[in-house]
Amino acid sequence: MSRRYALLALPLLMVAGCAQMNQEPAARRDRATMNTPERFATSVEAADHAVETALGRMQAFEHLAAREDTAIGYALGGNAPAQLQPASTSVAELTGRVLAPAFTALGDYGHILAQAAAGIPIQAKESPSGTDLAESARRALDQLRTAANLNLPTAVRDAGLAAITSLADLPEHMTKNRGSRVAMAEMVSAAEPQVKALTVMLQVVLGANAESGARNAIRTRRLALDASHARFLSAVRADRTAGPAERYGIFRAVAEVREGDPAPGTLAQLYTLLASLSAAHDALDEGAADADAKVAGFEAAVQRLTALGEQTRRAGQ
Repeated sequence: MSRRYALLALPLLMVAGCAQMNQEPAARRDRATMNTPERFATSVEAADHAVETALGRMQAFEHLAAREDTAIGYALGGNAPAQLQPASTSVAELTGRVLAPAFTALGDYGHILAQAAAGIPIQAKESPSGTDLAESARRALDQLRTAANLNLPTAVRDAGLAAITSLADLPEHMTKNRGSRVAMAEMVSAAEPQVKALTVMLQVVLGANAESGARNAIRTRRLALDASHARFLSAVRADRTAGPAERYGIFRAVAEVREGDPAPGTLAQLYTLLASLSAAHDALDEGAADADAKVAGFEAAVQRLTALGEQTRRAGQ
């Protein structure tokens, strides 16, 4: 991934950036000609990229919010020393450090599943090992536990981390002693428990609503930012040396900052995307009659996340 190393601060993940540029024939085909499993697989790879973009936007806003707090404290004459850099890593950034390696593993799986669904020999893309990806996620989970008091059930955490390793290393596992051609149904069945375990862990990390998981910690952070902005605007209103035009400009500047906040809608859509991914994969594994509809729901969730990333990018410009 071209920007993922910025989220993870791990040189090993820069390897994935080069692989992202090499699209296989299945990825370049018109979606209208794809079968249902191919559409699911290519959407998993698209989700990997959409999540990366969304996390990058969230990280940028968290840094901006930290600078806002410092700038407002400085402007209002607070006693705390001015800090030009954030004092600590934000919850949103740590959440991204869990999601990034997880979606790298899912993207690796989607890459080979697209090939198997198209009936061509599978060939893994260059990517970090499953062990390295899982270790990266584990460290981020440990940091989240400290930063946000986010404690996952041990069974959920262990199963999710094991799933990252398994999905990333699935190409080697599936082709060992059998050549490069693997039946699509066999691959889906092998991956189903891992996909389920990983999506469950990530959903617990995110939180099912605004009062749970990382979403709750980020909501608390936003309430604090609201209060900080309110204090600043009150001080501006009370400043008799500031004219109407100046007060207007300051208010507009503060409002524009908040319009670029990607977190609330992005985290909710990420949760929905994970649910639809799991449901679609489960339907493929079972050969369910509604598999095509479930895959279409997942495709729509990926498109909505992509659109959210574009909206917040424009709002932040």
